[in-house]
Amino acid sequence: MDKDVEAMCRKMTNDRIKRLIEGLHGVDTEYNSELKTQNQNKEKMASYSEALSGKNNNTEQNNDNDVTTNDTNDNHPNSTSASASNSSNFVKPIFLKDSDVHGSVKPERSMWITNVEIYKAVGEKVPAECIKGIQRIREMWRIYMDNEEDKLSLLVQGINLRGRQVALHSQNPHNPSNLLQPDTIRIKVKNVPLSADDGQIHRALTLQGCNIQAFSRERLRIDGKVTNCETGDRLVISKLLEKSIPRNLQIGKYLARIFHSGQPEFQGRPNLVSYEGVKKCHKCLKPGHVMYNCPNDWVCRICNISGHKMIDCPTEHTDS
Repeated sequence: MDKDVEAMCRKMTNDRIKRLIEGLHGVDTEYNSELKTQNQNKEKMASYSEALSGKNNNTEQNNDNDVTTNDTNDNHPNSTSASASNSSNFVKPIFLKDSDVHGSVKPERSMWITNVEIYKAVGEKVPAECIKGIQRIREMWRIYMDNEEDKLSLLVQGINLRGRQVALHSQNPHNPSNLLQPDTIRIKVKNVPLSADDGQIHRALTLQGCNIQAFSRERLRIDGKVTNCETGDRLVISKLLEKSIPRNLQIGKYLARIFHSGQPEFQGRPNLVSYEGVKKCHKCLKPGHVMYNCPNDWVCRICNISGHKMIDCPTEHTDS
């Protein structure tokens, strides 16, 4: 032993010597593990003939191990693959009302719609394996898809159920949150027959730049109550538009009339009642109060007659 090393060893305590020996053993272990890894890598290398044939026994064994590992991860509740499969949970459902099929008359229990019927009807429009769930809650069906593309396709096409074409709803029709939001606009579509497919209206408005949030058919209101009788007008809630939609729009073979705030025809209308410095009601057009406290009926800004809104004015909507 070198004299200098021997002198250092004599000065070291027993604890230090033990730690030194343990450290040397650790280096040996790491060195041996590196050699083992290198040997394993050499074993994984394919020969020239194996490379040409695309086969490698060691690689195939490793692939089998990978498959086993993936199966284990799939069964694990916190695995990454399970999290990925749950990404479709963010696709919001589409809605179907029982009354869309049965009308206002409540059918007998034997005539109720079943989830099997809906599953088959949806499967005729989109791949059935894309259906995640079908649930009925209080006369309202929720249909869950695993991707936005098939969901949009269903909203455009609707489904054939019990011999009739049924439109689906992008939002819950009974939910108050469907009311206009600050970043949305209401659009009314007229002069398209009731028998016409809503899908072609949806497509035509989308091509005009509409980001449609809700689509419904207007129903006749009598004595303040909504009936099951449709007026033929379609009501659309869309995100704010970058440019206005033309008043006359070709939808299929029909020349539809489109009405929404911001159109040049509406912007050019003079304000029929103007009082500087005094609050004016936008409902009855009279000063001294605001719309939320208005006891009067609507007054049209076009014909100045009470009983309807400007957007529903029969004078304006009559084709020349």
